[in-house]
Amino acid sequence: MDSRLKNPSHEVGGVRAKVLSAASEILVERGVEDLNLKAIADSAGIGISSMYHYFANKEALLLSLAVTGFDDLQASIERLKSDPTMPTPLAAGARAFFGLAEAKPALFSLMFDARLLARHEVLRDAEQQAFAAFLGTVEADPRFPATRKADVATALWALGRGIAAIMSSHPDGQLPADLAERLWAGVSYLVNHPPE
Repeated sequence: MDSRLKNPSHEVGGVRAKVLSAASEILVERGVEDLNLKAIADSAGIGISSMYHYFANKEALLLSLAVTGFDDLQASIERLKSDPTMPTPLAAGARAFFGLAEAKPALFSLMFDARLLARHEVLRDAEQQAFAAFLGTVEADPRFPATRKADVATALWALGRGIAAIMSSHPDGQLPADLAERLWAGVSYLVNHPPE
């Protein structure tokens, strides 16, 4: 594996951090289709050749963005899990997970990109670590029997993956408003409705 892919962590104030920040902004504002090395270099205020020191190609950059997305998701789950205003532990995990899907659909779709996941173990590992944090919110939720907690977490995570696939199937990466409304209402019901 290319050593530039092994450590996708942020380098505060450095070229790598500038590139990832610029790429993230372009991804959010314009989507993955408009994410090209020239646009990123221009936005970051660096030369394209400087980027190749940190990223071998566009896929390496996308991989870093996706891994960073999972790292940030995991941190958000852990932060919200200890937030006393959350009604249940699962609500905390769901707010982080589905909130990211709603707030940053292009990043969320990129994180679950089937091609990237199939080709890069580092991304699969990052997803598993984020899922483990999410599972922790379900395990801490007393509404579910112990024998069903892993099933509940897996089903909700799969729902998130499905939402990512639906988003990526739309040209602009956005859910149509009526579909988004139904999905978020359904997710809210599943997360907040007590088991019978």
